[in-house]
Amino acid sequence: MTAAETPPPIRYEAIAPSLPDGPIDLTTLVPGDGPIELDVGFGRGRSLIDRARQRVSRVIGIEIKAKWSFKVEERRAREELHNARAIRGDARELLGRAGPDGCVRRAFVHFPDPWWKKRHAKRMVVSESFLDTLARLIGPGGELYVQTDVEERAAEYEALLTDHPGFAPPGGDGFRVATNPFDALSNREARAAEDGLPVYRLLARRVGH
Repeated sequence: MTAAETPPPIRYEAIAPSLPDGPIDLTTLVPGDGPIELDVGFGRGRSLIDRARQRVSRVIGIEIKAKWSFKVEERRAREELHNARAIRGDARELLGRAGPDGCVRRAFVHFPDPWWKKRHAKRMVVSESFLDTLARLIGPGGELYVQTDVEERAAEYEALLTDHPGFAPPGGDGFRVATNPFDALSNREARAAEDGLPVYRLLARRVGH
């Protein structure tokens, strides 16, 4: 193939699966009537696909990178995993206009906020306002699972959860958990395990009404 015949690069931004403006009803995005789980920042999609294969819930994945949202949605459809869906978008914006309240059983947030400098603080995903949104969407007794490979970030998230009235530790030992209890690793988590690098995991239970 000559240079003149080289196909143009794929513009994933134009073809990535997305949602229209306006209110979002999470209960209508995936067929069926099983519990709803959110997979925020699924990246290359291993966590979403593995969780969908378990067929214990309806999984809605949100990924800000157009390429990965497109490729994972293609893979999901190819494997006929009808209990899941991958969507491109900023989870903070999408979930801010999503409902109904209390419809989510569990939310996974994978390795957010890798930026180090203070000027990037406004870009952080896990914040007090984002926890407010998740507390509204997750029903009482539901779970929030957050993992990061940055110890300082884990400490920040733990402090936010400690101060938030909508979340409490699942047991008496605090929010930290040593292992992933859901049998669905993200690609980054699996790579960290292969490289012998630490992963810091937090598990919180939704409390209140």
